[in-house]
Amino acid sequence: DFLALRLVNGNDCAGRVEVFYNGTWGSVCSNSMSQLTAATMCKHLGCGDAGRIETDFRYGRGSGPTWLDHIECTERHNSLWQCQSDPWDPQSCSNRAEETHITCTGRKEATSPAAFAECPNSTSCSDREKLRVVGGESECSGRVEMWHQGSWGTICDDAWDAADANVVCRQLGCGSAVSALSEAAFGEGTGPIWLEKVHCKGTELSLWDCPAKPLFGKNCDHKEDAAVNCSDSIPIFHTCLFLNLDSSSLCRCDRNNSITHESSTRLSVPVILCIILGTLLCLVLAILAGQIRRARAQQR
Repeated sequence: DFLALRLVNGNDCAGRVEVFYNGTWGSVCSNSMSQLTAATMCKHLGCGDAGRIETDFRYGRGSGPTWLDHIECTERHNSLWQCQSDPWDPQSCSNRAEETHITCTGRKEATSPAAFAECPNSTSCSDREKLRVVGGESECSGRVEMWHQGSWGTICDDAWDAADANVVCRQLGCGSAVSALSEAAFGEGTGPIWLEKVHCKGTELSLWDCPAKPLFGKNCDHKEDAAVNCSDSIPIFHTCLFLNLDSSSLCRCDRNNSITHESSTRLSVPVILCIILGTLLCLVLAILAGQIRRARAQQR
């Protein structure tokens, strides 16, 4: 299951804190919570770099589960999911008075519709467009990254194996997996680490169909970023010869078989035809010469 964070009964940057887990929205407890943790929530929500915990319960009481307690964030955290906490528990708070209410100092910037016209921000994006590999020599080799909650993040290599890599390669249209790599084989990523302990069977069409554990806490760091090498791990563009009746040009064929052309000093079509015809003529002459020699030998 994926996670989400929101503020309710206020506005985008002020309200009672709720997290989405196990298919249900629930509150967060404020026990031992620092102002730094509140500021991390604000950064996570895009509401500035600072915020404060409200103690007057101005944003009302929740009615669902109370998922988390004793959350501890540090200055290096930009996302709530990177912070330490007690394990997930639908009854984390002993009473509703412990629910967290915050007010952030910033405001979300208004975003024009045009800014979301292309993936991965668009709501119409496919699973393929929310997954990528980076740091390799091609678009089929590299560190695995997924788009979630408005940012690209990596996947922890705990339990990462060939079955998981196969699903990634298939989803990217890169054939099958040659290898499932660990320990940041293509360099360390930045930002969140969204998942750990991915358990694909290898037959799934999408990584989203595989059981996985959302990363919460310090169980993994970017030294453990997962990566793949797929069977189609070829340079993004390779060169082929394109013959044109008027002139010769080079075409560049990408992995999807689309072609672009550029001028080249390669041999023109007439010259190539002359070479072919010359070769055939030499072959014919050699055959005739052999027959003449055999005929003379028979006459003797």
